[in-house]
Amino acid sequence: MLVDFNTISDESRIWIFAAEQKLLNHQENHILKSISDHLQNWETHKTPLTAGVSILENQFVVVALDETKNGASGCSIDTLQNKIQNLEKELSVSLMNRLNVFCKIDDKIHCIPMNKLAENTNKDTLFYDLTIQKKSELYSYLKPISEGWCASYL
Repeated sequence: MLVDFNTISDESRIWIFAAEQKLLNHQENHILKSISDHLQNWETHKTPLTAGVSILENQFVVVALDETKNGASGCSIDTLQNKIQNLEKELSVSLMNRLNVFCKIDDKIHCIPMNKLAENTNKDTLFYDLTIQKKSELYSYLKPISEGWCASYL
C-alpha cells in the first residue's frame, strides 16, 4: 500500500538509491510514478506492505517501508531491486553503484568513485551516508567523512 513518504513513521526501514548525476524533472517524474505504482501493490507472501517513496536533492531515491505491521521478505526486496534495475535501463541512469561516494563540495553534490576519494576530499568533507537504515537517520545522513564508513579510504 502506497502512503505519503512525509507521513510514514520515522522508524521505517529505508533503501537509498543514488543517481550519479542530478536527475532531470522528467526522470524524477518517471521514477516516482514507476516506484509508486510498484509500492501500491507491493506485498510479502500475499500480505500488503505499507511504503512510500521520495527523491531528495534531485539525486537520492528513497523508499521507506513501515515494518510495524509487516516486514519485507527477501522476495519482496528482490522485486524492488528489479524495479530499480529496470528504471536504470529505461532512463540510462545508474542508481545502484555502491562503489561511489556522494560528497557535498562547494554546495554541490559530487559523485566520487571510492578509489578516488583521497584525491578529491579530506576528513572534513561532508558525505551522504547512504548506508543508513531508518527514515529518522535522514536528518543526519550528511556528515564529515571522518565520522563515516568511508574514512578508511582517505
